[in-house]
Amino acid sequence: MILFEWGTYNALSTLKQAALLGTRITEIPPAVLSRRLPSGYYESYKKLSEEYFTSIIAHGPYYNLSSEKGLKGHLSAIEKATLCGAEIYNYHLGRRVGDDLNYHLDVLKKFSEVNNDIIYSPEPATNIGEFGTLDEIEELVKAAKEEDIKIIPSLQLENIFLNELEVYEKDDLDEASEKADVDWWLKIFKRMDKISDYIMHFRFSQVIGLKYGKRFYKKRVPLGKGYPPVDPLVEALSTYLVENATRGGFKKVLFVYTGLPEVKYRDLIDLYAMIMKNSIDKLMSKESQVEYGEFYKTMSEEEEG
Repeated sequence: MILFEWGTYNALSTLKQAALLGTRITEIPPAVLSRRLPSGYYESYKKLSEEYFTSIIAHGPYYNLSSEKGLKGHLSAIEKATLCGAEIYNYHLGRRVGDDLNYHLDVLKKFSEVNNDIIYSPEPATNIGEFGTLDEIEELVKAAKEEDIKIIPSLQLENIFLNELEVYEKDDLDEASEKADVDWWLKIFKRMDKISDYIMHFRFSQVIGLKYGKRFYKKRVPLGKGYPPVDPLVEALSTYLVENATRGGFKKVLFVYTGLPEVKYRDLIDLYAMIMKNSIDKLMSKESQVEYGEFYKTMSEEEEG
């Protein structure tokens, strides 16, 4: 049992270094799954990842699922992810097509035909005009469960911030930041917890916004240089994580840092430390601790039994 599993994306060449830093999960990058690599690459990725990490996630390529070519690309990527030992396939839903719910449910059925053991994890929309509000993801998750497809929401936190607070439409990151307080985040976590039967799958990097014509684009930046604000998010995460670990019904939690390649390990460790520091007082409170006398009394009774 651990408060949460943490890590970032790694190519084969950085798996050992990432493990030595103490990360517990790894994510297969989209580039690995969109290229034709020797089969030995995927087999080596699986072998080393299973040796070094507790969980392996795959991030699907940025192919448009509304096209036949894009769908075929994802199906191929799932085959490669399977060779790499992936337990979760994270992917983008993409542009709206009309009857989006049924369309993406059919997509998941095709995914499941390739691998029905992997857990599929659709990510919130990354821009205006894309499918993937929290309401829509909630509907898709529930519909997929009825088809016995393994599925959990992918909680890419900056996407949720941008989408749910209408930054794409208003282009006002500061106004959204004022609304994204601890309570706002906790409501989202608790809501998504209800439909995350297997695992809570968090993802995060800070971003800034770039406007081109009518479209808003997010650009990843180093930790502390962008949006959403880190402090309320870290407080909300630590509150959720401690409650998950101490209130019964423990659920495995994964946290993937998706920041810029050149600073991702430093940022990840800084973020991990912030979350853990915020968790210490909560974990050490009298409410959370088991009193030693009661603990040893229980142990003694079990031994006698």
